[in-house]
Amino acid sequence: MFQRFLLAWDGSRAALRALDVAIDMTRRYDGELIAVSIAYAPAHAETTADRQESFAAAVSYLEASFAEVRDRADRAGVSIEHQIIEGTNPAQALLRHAHQHSFDLIICGQHHSQRAGRLLLHGVAEDLIHAAAVPVLVIGEEPE
Repeated sequence: MFQRFLLAWDGSRAALRALDVAIDMTRRYDGELIAVSIAYAPAHAETTADRQESFAAAVSYLEASFAEVRDRADRAGVSIEHQIIEGTNPAQALLRHAHQHSFDLIICGQHHSQRAGRLLLHGVAEDLIHAAAVPVLVIGEEPE
């Protein structure tokens, strides 16, 4: 049923909770887990250099945040790959990627407030649910 899992990763606490669930499901179904991050470069940047700088900063943050937690999967015996793609609309970019690479399930975190992470801005999880052709598992933030 589920073999290919796409984890939406933005470095937030909600994404960290989603990672733990994704690791568990990957082990349970003996599947494949890919973490996908969307590096956002604002279209309204004044120059190409500004846009490239924003993109580079986003990539740096996403790589660093994922490197900090990668060992969770390693300790659980789950192989995980991290891919960073550029996009201006996170939900659309994730859905396009999920479709192009035949994922069976999208796992994402949901922020309960406007304190959003860099990827899963308030509403992205809802956008995924409404537009996805594959199942979406939404993991909420742990209450404070």
